[in-house]
Amino acid sequence: MTQPKRGKQHKAPPKRTPSSRRRSRKYAIHYFLLFVFCIGLGLTLCFTVFFKVDIIKIKNNTFYSNEEVIARSQIQKGDNLFQINTKDVEKMLQDRFHYFASVKVRRSLPTSVVIEVTEEEPIAAAYTGEGYAILSYSGKVLETRVKEPPENLMVVLGMEENNFSAGSYLYEKPEKEKKNKTPVLMERMEMLQQFYTVTSEKNLEPITYVDLTNASSITALYDERILISFGSELDLAKKVDFVNTVLERGIAQEHKSSGYTDANFQGTIDITSSKQLRTRAVAIDTIWDERAFEIFEGDTIEDLAKPEEGDGEANGEEEELQEEVPPQEAMEPQKE
Repeated sequence: MTQPKRGKQHKAPPKRTPSSRRRSRKYAIHYFLLFVFCIGLGLTLCFTVFFKVDIIKIKNNTFYSNEEVIARSQIQKGDNLFQINTKDVEKMLQDRFHYFASVKVRRSLPTSVVIEVTEEEPIAAAYTGEGYAILSYSGKVLETRVKEPPENLMVVLGMEENNFSAGSYLYEKPEKEKKNKTPVLMERMEMLQQFYTVTSEKNLEPITYVDLTNASSITALYDERILISFGSELDLAKKVDFVNTVLERGIAQEHKSSGYTDANFQGTIDITSSKQLRTRAVAIDTIWDERAFEIFEGDTIEDLAKPEEGDGEANGEEEELQEEVPPQEAMEPQKE
């Protein structure tokens, strides 16, 4: 009788003796110590021999010299990349340079440090009685006690009561009873933001100054020669569109006896209603606000935007024009 085949039998692994187990533990400890040594050696070389700063790059910086920024960062060539506290450097630079909205410091192996800047957007110089305070779109005070208004920024009047401190923001203090403690920009700053946004988008430039003293009676001097009365912020975009239409069409032709041309016309535009506009020819330096042209510390105010010679007799003459404007369209002017 045939015997049934038995399955393949596996041999049991040999039992490890105590001595072999001791050798295995000994090898494991040796390998671990060797690994730790290699890591330590690598770190030591990284912090002492390799990754030394050789290049410091500054990106998007336009208001300060790169040398000034590098000096303030306290990063020097030869420093080790991994010993630089990037967060401390970022805070240090942002606190010192008020035109920086944010700063990002990063290592670029093997030998470079990159300081990347996001800058504030200056939009106006606020008259303060002690000079001008440069304001950014975000409401940050970038500079104070500036002697005269920069040529590339409009002056803003009506904010003299604010406390201007370089590096601070023009925030309202939240009331105690309100649960929401999120800081909110001051009313005049919000008005300035809106005015700047609309006039920039509509290309009503250059604006010499804007007066926000009265929220319901906003006025602005355009190109140092035309004073525009906008009234309130209501329908501001439509009002600006209408003013642009009138400027493009020309004002001087409606005031022929004034002697002005469209290029040098001086006078006023009243657009307090988005459906009605009035113009008047008048020497602008007799009605503009002198605060917007003040130069501090004893300097004299220059006589800006004077009429051309030969216009003297016409400058005292005043004429008015009223225009009716249907929605979305500026009609041909009709003399009163």
